[in-house]
Amino acid sequence: MTDNDTRRSLTRRSALGGIATLGAATALSGIGAASPKRGRNNTTRFTVRIENVAALDTYPTAPNPPLSTGGAVWITPGVYAIYRGQNPISKRRKPASPGLEAIAEAGRPGGTPENESLLEELQNNRKVDQAGAWTPSDTVADPNDPTGEVPGAPPIAPGGAFEFEIEAKPGRKLAFATMFVPSNDAFFAPGNGGITLHDGHSPVSGSVTDRIALWDAGTEPNESPSSGSPNQAPRQGLEFGNPDKGPDENGVVRQLRPTDNVDDGYSYPDPADAIEVTLTPQ
Repeated sequence: MTDNDTRRSLTRRSALGGIATLGAATALSGIGAASPKRGRNNTTRFTVRIENVAALDTYPTAPNPPLSTGGAVWITPGVYAIYRGQNPISKRRKPASPGLEAIAEAGRPGGTPENESLLEELQNNRKVDQAGAWTPSDTVADPNDPTGEVPGAPPIAPGGAFEFEIEAKPGRKLAFATMFVPSNDAFFAPGNGGITLHDGHSPVSGSVTDRIALWDAGTEPNESPSSGSPNQAPRQGLEFGNPDKGPDENGVVRQLRPTDNVDDGYSYPDPADAIEVTLTPQ
């Protein structure tokens, strides 16, 4: 085992061994399946792969676990929507919904004590054909085997990946949100235009990472990802048992990378240096 392998393993084991912070079983129970709301005629089934491609030392000065991720970036379970019209998950320069806040601050598709589920918000949206959540059971690769030595630990470390299936008619788009850890309220998601799933009637295949941005939800003031702050995941909730800990910002959704003039003085990776999103038509 290399030094990097050892460090990666210790990072997840130490900080996630008994974690309830980023989507405990009770918060995720029963929400893994997609929920189609309309007929399936003329639909295409896709496999969506979300992979953590970040370096282990993205934040080399970060404190050791359990105060932080030990310098790595983690990607949490998330929520997706197949929709028509405007992006139903996030809108640039608009306040985040309560469900998006639960994803951005705690990585919880099932909501938090203060914020309802983003999945439920999407299921009640008339322009959403299908809404679903990917959960730890959708992990297909992880350097620390979340079903072995870290049972049920939701986030994937560098080298890990989630996979889930969606169905979409021509003209529909994909939107999703997944927390960027370590942060107060940062998340990966497509832009306002979402991800187009068909070119005419031909399904899109391959990487769509160029459509992904890193966003600031505007729900909690930012702190350095290297700080190990008690207001950030992963520490948020471990000692304190409160995924909503931290002051309210009362801001709006803005891009961190590529920049949207969020001048917080902190460093964030380009999305393509941390996350890879691929579509495979079936």
